[in-house]
Amino acid sequence: MLKFPAPFATAIFVCTNKRADGHPKPCCADRGGLELRDELKAMVRERGLDGTIKVFQSGCLGACERGPTAVRYPDGQLMLGVARADLPGILDEAAGS
Repeated sequence: MLKFPAPFATAIFVCTNKRADGHPKPCCADRGGLELRDELKAMVRERGLDGTIKVFQSGCLGACERGPTAVRYPDGQLMLGVARADLPGILDEAAGS
């Protein structure tokens, strides 16, 4: 195994988990998780934060009923019910603004 320091200070994982149609639990994919991830990535580029913040998609983060969900590291913030209007604030906090 090789280990290297991450080339970014902050990682934000946005759940894009898709459950099978008819599944009794909701999923973040059906609640806009993928669109939120894409918009957050675009905002990172627009703000010039590419080298500081990296946005990833993730599987289930365990809070399906309160999704879409995201988690931010290294501070370990789990964010539930993320909406488009929350994205600027998520980036402001991540960038230390």
